[in-house]
Amino acid sequence: MTEKTGNKNTRDNGILGNLEFKGKYGTAKYFINIKSTEQAQKYHKQKGKYTTLNCSHLFCSNEAARKYLIKQLVVILKEYMPENCETVLVVGLGNAFLVADSLGALVVKNLLATHYIPQELRDGLGDLCALIPGVSGINGFSTADIVSGVVHSVKPQVVIVIDALTAKTPERIGCSFQFSNTGISPGAGIGNKNKSLNKSTLKADVIAIGVPLMINAADVGYDRNDFIVTPKEIDIYTKFCARVLSHAINEVIHGKIYKDYL
Repeated sequence: MTEKTGNKNTRDNGILGNLEFKGKYGTAKYFINIKSTEQAQKYHKQKGKYTTLNCSHLFCSNEAARKYLIKQLVVILKEYMPENCETVLVVGLGNAFLVADSLGALVVKNLLATHYIPQELRDGLGDLCALIPGVSGINGFSTADIVSGVVHSVKPQVVIVIDALTAKTPERIGCSFQFSNTGISPGAGIGNKNKSLNKSTLKADVIAIGVPLMINAADVGYDRNDFIVTPKEIDIYTKFCARVLSHAINEVIHGKIYKDYL
């Protein structure tokens, strides 16, 4: 049973938005719709919608908590999905060879991609394709150029981009799921200046999903601004965050029928 809490303003611990509800297993949902230039300047964010779902780490070891969290993620993702959406492209950003940066790749690997299957043979499943573009340091290509090329070919109605983020505070690592419709800048959390993936650059609706899985060393008391650190359990957090996100995306795109194919 979810406990409604109204529209209490809060921005504690780096959380952006109004507290909408508190639920089981430490879940708390925050939402804000930044409409004015003044708000954008105040929060140092682009105009658009932002939702944050915080939870405890119980979902890593408690099956009931995991299912409850997936249910909440499904509700949020449906709120961001455009109506009459036919084709969906999911892009897993980050470096698949670094545990803390492999969230996007792990999510994509657990998706049920169906775009290659003729529509009459999909048996009620949605039209989903997925991409792991990698990082320019390995493949030599701009992530935005790779994604733009695929979007031009596939012409999806919505692009879901997933990436690992840097946390504001340690307690949010691996247990804070952030959604927005403003797009994302690959590598921005570690200071890289790359072309953004948004509706303007991709010519399609963009839903950005991020999970803080690392933090600047200076934010945890070390006198180093150029170090990124993670907890020793980062492999567990990354694996389970990817698991719940892939389940949520599969359910939104394919419906509950997708479970019969796994």
